Amino acid sequence: MLVVVALADIATGQRAVVLSLVVVAPLLAASLLGPLLTAGYAFAALVVGAVLGAASELYVERRLGDQLVRLLTIALGGVLAVATAYARVRREERLARVLRVAAVAQQAILPAVPEQIGPLRLAASYDSAAQEAAIGGDLYAAVPSPFGVRLLIGDVRGKGLDAVRLASAVVGAFRERAHDRSELAELVRDLDRAVIRAAGDEDFVTAAVAQVSGGELLLVNAGHVPPLLVRAGVAAALAPTSASSPLGLGVSARPVPVALEPGDRLLLYTDGITEARRPTDRSFFPLDRVVVPCLGSGTLPDALQSLRAAVTEWVGGTLQDDVALLAVEYAPGDG
Repeated sequence: MLVVVALADIATGQRAVVLSLVVVAPLLAASLLGPLLTAGYAFAALVVGAVLGAASELYVERRLGDQLVRLLTIALGGVLAVATAYARVRREERLARVLRVAAVAQQAILPAVPEQIGPLRLAASYDSAAQEAAIGGDLYAAVPSPFGVRLLIGDVRGKGLDAVRLASAVVGAFRERAHDRSELAELVRDLDRAVIRAAGDEDFVTAAVAQVSGGELLLVNAGHVPPLLVRAGVAAALAPTSASSPLGLGVSARPVPVALEPGDRLLLYTDGITEARRPTDRSFFPLDRVVVPCLGSGTLPDALQSLRAAVTEWVGGTLQDDVALLAVEYAPGDG
């Protein structure tokens, strides 16, 4: 900007005075740089304005007053630019601190899932539809207990901070009660009561709660999308035998037993993936068709990453809803 204004002023000579435009340089610097570098550009703008004034013969008596006003304008603009840069840097530092606190809070709500718990290998991911957030109203958890490895996937009705608060309450109740309740159905009823205490009148949480012990999977589905079992290149939905209300509305579902075989993989997910639409024709993501090629081979983290990449490509890079994924592989030899 300084070079452009200088060349323009020299090219026009005394026919036009454009040197005052050098004040734009520090104002632009204030939006990109810190106060010290902005002050350097402010000083450079004042020097360029003074030199151009001499080249244009603006220091003669009849034009001196106007030139001094121009230099004063450039100087005041520089001071304003430095103050703006200082305020912007302070705001960015405060925002960075808030984001660090938010990241810690998000990790506390959804801590990293261990790679191995007993006979299970695990991998999890969360993709938030809000770019400024790492989590939203979806939730998952995996904890060891005296009764087996217990798993949770859920989806809170609604969005925003209220959904995050309710998701935190469900995960907290699950982690606390999973070690105490010997019956999976009793654990689910505890979660139901936790949602009733923490939720509003119209809030609820769909959830699937599972337990793996001794080669048997017990699954309670509280109004959630059915998990998928991938075995020998075939995916099967583990649908509940009877309909059940979500958490917070009175759960009555009974555990459904499923015998596991070594190498079986289980995908617990939220409806953000099944409701993901392709922008060109608004068709839904074909999870049933894609899950086997993605989840049927390779390491569990790589398989989950492949599935996430397929969803991102399907929606053109922009999710309209949160997507939580919890993948599990039954590997009794590792336990």
